[in-house]
Amino acid sequence: MVLLCNALAARGVFVTVLTLRSDGPLRSSLDPRIRVVKVPGRKLRYAIAFLRRAIRIEAPAIVVSSEANLNLCTIAAVRSLPRHCRPKLIVREVGSPAVAQYHDPYLQNRIAYRILRRFYRCADRIITLTEGARRDLAQNFAVPEEKIAVMLTNAVIPSAVVQWLAQWDGEAGRESDLIVCVGRLSPEKDQQTLLRAMTLLPAERAWRLAIVGDGPDRAALESFVQSNGLGHRVLFTGQVVNPFAWLMRARVAVCSSLYEGLGNAIIEALACGTAVVATGCPYGPREIMRNGIYGVLTPVGDAAAMAAAIENALDHVPDRRSLMMRGLNYTPERAAERFLEIVRDLQSQTAGVKKPLAVARASSGRPC
Repeated sequence: MVLLCNALAARGVFVTVLTLRSDGPLRSSLDPRIRVVKVPGRKLRYAIAFLRRAIRIEAPAIVVSSEANLNLCTIAAVRSLPRHCRPKLIVREVGSPAVAQYHDPYLQNRIAYRILRRFYRCADRIITLTEGARRDLAQNFAVPEEKIAVMLTNAVIPSAVVQWLAQWDGEAGRESDLIVCVGRLSPEKDQQTLLRAMTLLPAERAWRLAIVGDGPDRAALESFVQSNGLGHRVLFTGQVVNPFAWLMRARVAVCSSLYEGLGNAIIEALACGTAVVATGCPYGPREIMRNGIYGVLTPVGDAAAMAAAIENALDHVPDRRSLMMRGLNYTPERAAERFLEIVRDLQSQTAGVKKPLAVARASSGRPC
């Protein structure tokens, strides 16, 4: 959302971010042209009235919200405003709703999905990142087709990284035995299957695995590594600021998720020209990788299939230029262009409105 807001501001769009916390680590990443308004309240559920008041004071043309819990609260805030001062409401569905309602790592999101089944239609537009999520909302959440718009892109690869990659030959610094997995260490990412796959590789094969990220499953994953004698091969890096440094070194990048809204780590790997092995989970990986054109898809939870795919990827050099071109479809500039197409469609229904274009709602879990 920060990258998207920055790209919109660069196009002259007036953007205000509403947030419960204005002192988070992403604050410095925001374009200085973007206003930040702090909404009172320790937690979002206590702040709906304050959010409603802030939206009424700012009087935007459009309010944008993202993630299930935030979407529900923003729908409540906007729809409770008098009709004459109610802005258009766009909510972003970043997950795979039918799966996330049972398996999202955050309890408040799982609860929100149950309620959103009745209230998604109260938004003026629901944006999904994938075609699969669009079908999911229409079939399983009874959202009218005409209310759903598919981005088919996302603001993932910053402009500075695009320039950095353009100056690199795609090979310098590669390590022939390095496998990298980037992501939150939590059940939906299923790094357990990845580690089980690594135990199935031939003992004589040289390989090292870097697991980049942190989360509640770290202790269990570290215990598995030690109990299976993989301590000398597997590195847990913890959270890192720049995952591209790891992906540019890797021979193979792996995504073992049970489900993905899109799969930013896959996009980042492709932008680096790195071979990708990913589960064909709902919905992002299959769409990003075009059913296996840009990498290998394996069944969810199938350690043997993943091991075979990783071993094959270690033995072959991909067409790095083709992979990079695919990954670079996911830039803030492309996302902003598509987002504004959706906005123009909404604004055409409200001709003559002269108000700020958007208030972007920042996650209370990932404060700006």
